[in-house]
Amino acid sequence: MEIINPLDTAALHHQYLDTGYVIIRDLLREEVAEAAYEALKNQVPWELHYREMNTGRVGVIDPEHLEGLTQREIKRLLPPMATLKDNDFSFAYCRYTIPSKLENASPDAQILTEIYRYFNSPEYLKLMSEITGDDSGREVSTWASRYDRNHHLSVHMDESPGQERIAAHVLGLSKNWKQDWGGNFAFCDDEGEPNLVVPPQFNTLVMFKVPRLHLVTQ
Repeated sequence: MEIINPLDTAALHHQYLDTGYVIIRDLLREEVAEAAYEALKNQVPWELHYREMNTGRVGVIDPEHLEGLTQREIKRLLPPMATLKDNDFSFAYCRYTIPSKLENASPDAQILTEIYRYFNSPEYLKLMSEITGDDSGREVSTWASRYDRNHHLSVHMDESPGQERIAAHVLGLSKNWKQDWGGNFAFCDDEGEPNLVVPPQFNTLVMFKVPRLHLVTQ
């Protein structure tokens, strides 16, 4: 199965060197992107992940319990969005862990595993190395996130202790996004204020060198 459209990695490499990021529209082939959109919208069970306000621990609500909560009950659980001045980090979003093996995926969502496997193939890793100029990457960490009302990801650098990350790799699959919904990806200045906003766009990859301050708006 062909997963992505052809990439001009030389041109993308120059953009990456100049700005530290690239935005690649129509990354996936149209039929692949549409199948992934349908699977994420209608076929997969979502968990709610959030940082607990009082303990700072990661809270997880499984799909069955999440379905039984009202919007008011969910809002009470979620933390306010932290700022850089708070010297803290907060988050709230839904997550689906994509199975790495086809036999572990439901038939209607196997396209997500196909994408996962391709993103971690030697072919794709080589393409990404041609863009970043760094061939030390060995995997693309891949899962699905969904941002609903009051969800967010506060300003952070994407630094992970014990992990040597080359770049962050965020593929958008949202359609007909409206600005007042929030959920915008944004690069931030040294004060933690957004200075370049990238609204969610269908079948669009944002890849940027890390560490770099960024957030997802509420």
